[in-house]
Amino acid sequence: MAVLLAGWFWQQRSERQAVIAIADDVPAGAVITADDLEVVEVAGVKGAILSADSDTVIGATAAVGLVDGQILTPDMVTTNPLPGPGERVVGLQLDATRAPAGLVPGDVVVALAVPPAGDPSTPEQLDDPTVLAPAATVASASEVEGAGIRLTLLVPEPVAERLTAYVAAGRVALVQAPIGGDE
Repeated sequence: MAVLLAGWFWQQRSERQAVIAIADDVPAGAVITADDLEVVEVAGVKGAILSADSDTVIGATAAVGLVDGQILTPDMVTTNPLPGPGERVVGLQLDATRAPAGLVPGDVVVALAVPPAGDPSTPEQLDDPTVLAPAATVASASEVEGAGIRLTLLVPEPVAERLTAYVAAGRVALVQAPIGGDE
């Protein structure tokens, strides 16, 4: 048994590769600098960006929020800055009852117009809520202790101003869309 275990450890060590990891948190949309990166040796991380390819990461934009120690893969960075043409970034801080728990960058949500807290509204208003953004992508999300969730959404330009006005009035709730859409 000890020989098998030693053989397994030797094999794992021999398959390690030098890859790029995040040295400090980088928010979505931020330009990645050399100081944000570190090289680590790992085995078994499919698609990790090799340390030899660091020049493809430095100066790129974080497509999602990146956290300390996270191994980078190509879909986490972009050379197209956020927001792209025709897109806008909208910030929200919502009560925990107005957004699904566990939202992470890349999730798609539907933003709805809802009554402000404490307003009972009419059944007609509640039965057919106005869709403010039919497909908004979460760019960053963080829990705010005792205050709900703070989000940054990437939305199409035509809905950004209206969504922002509803956010300021405390009249937005989010529904998480299924991964890959409804099709």
